[in-house]
Amino acid sequence: MLFAGPALPQSRGERIDFLEQRMAVVERQLENQALVEMARQLAALEAEQRRLRGEVEELRHALAAAQGRQRDQYVDLDQRLRSVEERLAAASAAAEASGAEAAYQQALALMKAGRYDEAGVALNQFLASHAGHERAPNAQYWLGEVHYLQREYPAARAAFERVLSEYPEASVAGEARKRLARMTAEKH
Repeated sequence: MLFAGPALPQSRGERIDFLEQRMAVVERQLENQALVEMARQLAALEAEQRRLRGEVEELRHALAAAQGRQRDQYVDLDQRLRSVEERLAAASAAAEASGAEAAYQQALALMKAGRYDEAGVALNQFLASHAGHERAPNAQYWLGEVHYLQREYPAARAAFERVLSEYPEASVAGEARKRLARMTAEKH
């Protein structure tokens, strides 16, 4: 016997049955290939889902960090405003009745009231009229703060740098350096 495979069908009906059986085998193989392709696609989707979850976690972390920095800035601003209020109270108690002192105090009062545009004008007028006054370094510093609070960062930077260049020994020079460093850190 030379051939050991299945016997070839003899009748027409047997051939049809034989062909139907072979066709069923081929269909099962095709279904298996479709299942394999679906499994591959499912694995790819799961990998993409894991990647996207990772990105979402990174974004959540970045958002939490940004919120923390913002909260720290608000706390710092609140502390600075309290410090300003304390300085204003102390300054008003010890203020002289001179015209220069009154102009300086008026500018600070405008700033305290949140009237930054008017405070900026008043501080500029004080500096123009009383450049040699003992309050000039403070007025220059507060002018920088007014610009900073109005988000006029180039003008604020210039005002703080002027404190350092014109009044390097003044008590507010350290505060001006801190503000400039903070502005640099904030990329302003």
